[in-house]
Amino acid sequence: MTRMETFPTASDMNVVDRLNLALKRLGERDAALLDDEASERSIACRLACHLQPLFPDWDVDCEFNCWVDPRQRKGNLVVATTSDATEARTIFPDLLIHRRGHDERLAVIELHKSTLQQSRHRELKKLRQCQSRLGCRHALLIEVGVGEARGEHRLEALSAGTGIKAPARRADNR
Repeated sequence: MTRMETFPTASDMNVVDRLNLALKRLGERDAALLDDEASERSIACRLACHLQPLFPDWDVDCEFNCWVDPRQRKGNLVVATTSDATEARTIFPDLLIHRRGHDERLAVIELHKSTLQQSRHRELKKLRQCQSRLGCRHALLIEVGVGEARGEHRLEALSAGTGIKAPARRADNR
């Protein structure tokens, strides 16, 4: 069951509704990943698998870095990382709903595990930069409930072009 604390605008309902459905499917079909607190990348990959059928006319990509415009290739965040890092530290969006090879971008999505409260600020900063740089209408931060919080997801939407947070939406998908 999904519980909304606030109601999104009519223009945002389609994206939010589909995202909530994908989160519900993630909780049902990939509960082991959430229970075991799998890496953010593993969870994002599975969420993308659940999102793709809900957006049949769009491409849903994880960690997308194949930009047409060379100015978009270079990120603004410089954080040291290694290939064995389990938490992403790049400027590439966790999930991007777009049309490959075109200038159409529907939504940029950042995931944040419920157990990693200290990195939430960094994820919001990354999301704001991605939204601004890519010109996405929708920018969403999803706090994914893992471990004991499995199934309790929190969505925050940034207003297009302003970087201002819209009220949080909470979805309990147990």
